[in-house]
Amino acid sequence: MKRTLSESQTAFYTKNGFIEFEIPHEIPFSFKRDQWREDPELKQFIVKTLGPIALELTGKKQLRLGFSEWITKENRQKQAGKLKEWVSIQNLAIAIAISPHPVMPDKRSPLGILPLPTSSTQILFFRPDLILDWPHVSSDLFLVLLTLSNGVYVHNPKDPQTAYLKTLGLNYGDTLRSDTHPFII
Repeated sequence: MKRTLSESQTAFYTKNGFIEFEIPHEIPFSFKRDQWREDPELKQFIVKTLGPIALELTGKKQLRLGFSEWITKENRQKQAGKLKEWVSIQNLAIAIAISPHPVMPDKRSPLGILPLPTSSTQILFFRPDLILDWPHVSSDLFLVLLTLSNGVYVHNPKDPQTAYLKTLGLNYGDTLRSDTHPFII
């Protein structure tokens, strides 16, 4: 694998659990979960541009595209917490946040991180086990979750679309399949 990140960048991510990179991007706005399923350019951007960075940060040889969704005022979590608490996929490896117009709040929780890049040109990569300070996020953001190769679909009543993957032929407890959740290698 060709190395694209410096040792200091991977060390920063390892120590802090997050890092931002300036990566040119334009993500079309859609309320659909997993918008990449119908947008080949978005899928290509996630797999070919963001994927190699995620692989390096996690130290994995392969990951799986698990989930993407626009997070807005209507579907944003109201309490601080971890991603696994409100997503119907387990074995998350890394999360990626993009925001067209991020607004940094004056007040923040001392616990956790804002799941928000500091500018519209930045993309935030972070560990999914971090506590996220959702109550202080007021900006819309595009969230992408990559799983380990053995990502599992689970029932999660806190996920408003917990039954979504059933429409793709998956059942609770199933390992994500390559035909529904492509590998990033």
